[in-house]
Amino acid sequence: MQEHAYLALCSEYKAKTIADSLRQGLSALNLEGAVKRGDRVLLKPNLVMAKTPELAVTTHPEVVRAVAMVLNDCGAKLYLGDSPGFGSLERCLEKSGLMAVMRDLDITMVPFIEEAVILESENLVAKKLTLAAAAFDYDKIINLPKLKTHSMMGTSLAVKNLFGFIPGLRKAKWHLRAGHDRHLFARVMLDIYRQTVPTWNFLDGIVGMEGEGPTGGTPRDCCLLALSADAPLLDYLVEKWIGYPELTPLSQEAHNLGWLPEENLYACGSAALKQLSPAIKPAKGANQATFPGQRLWRRIFIRRPVITRSRCHRCKVCVEHCPAHAMKLVDGKIVIDYKRCIRCYCCQELCPYGAVRVGYGVGR
Repeated sequence: MQEHAYLALCSEYKAKTIADSLRQGLSALNLEGAVKRGDRVLLKPNLVMAKTPELAVTTHPEVVRAVAMVLNDCGAKLYLGDSPGFGSLERCLEKSGLMAVMRDLDITMVPFIEEAVILESENLVAKKLTLAAAAFDYDKIINLPKLKTHSMMGTSLAVKNLFGFIPGLRKAKWHLRAGHDRHLFARVMLDIYRQTVPTWNFLDGIVGMEGEGPTGGTPRDCCLLALSADAPLLDYLVEKWIGYPELTPLSQEAHNLGWLPEENLYACGSAALKQLSPAIKPAKGANQATFPGQRLWRRIFIRRPVITRSRCHRCKVCVEHCPAHAMKLVDGKIVIDYKRCIRCYCCQELCPYGAVRVGYGVGR
């Protein structure tokens, strides 16, 4: 029997314990020799914004430390980069605790500034795809996602974490192109995955996030570490493990492509035969209509972003990052034009004060 993923129980952020678990997983999946002495390895954590580790928004520093310990034993030269949704990379690294780990273990910071244009006719959607040049400058990529729910895509796991290879505000352009179509957006994610293909994916789910993820949800003790060389497969198995109530758009699209032969998927490790209980609480905006009249239903009754005035600092982060330019500061208040709003929930994801919630409301 061939194991495709390693799912292990881990209840605390201790680098040695995590590193031991990672070594066991690499051995079980025959990935021990994937990184060789002298390889230049790029670590890609989740650094969507500058938040402290206990909020479960970013990949925990002890997970990065553990991975670096294992890769140093392989003789690799380590680099770390991302393109945060909001804020500078330096600030995100400092706030998340990753900068201290990088100093301790001699990991070089790589801002995703330089761009590379990929022309690929075989891509599902993005025939022309602009990615950070760093995605192609290193021998290996190690993907280090955080287990979180996501208001638009249902979950934010391994494949979604690779969206960070889209530089800066180019992310907003893809949100605008996809609009309400979560499946179109999922196919873009899979195009990015096919161009970057991490050597392996190691998910931090010791403390995950449920509810209004990926930045405004509630930390949840999930006690999970998950490893696989196959990001869509890892996402699918983790979604089943956390009890997500339906196939997410990413898993649906991967299944449609024949990437998820369910009857032949096997996981090993101490968590492989277990499941999170109670199941993860999804984000409110992640539900979808599947009945006749879906388009009309989505246009009139779909959950939409709402500003909580008492928490709003009028910093205009939401205004500046709205792909559809549907938000404005008018008379000291943030106003949303729901005719233009595409329900991508970028405003909810990037608000540094948690002032944007997703709620019901009749609107266009």
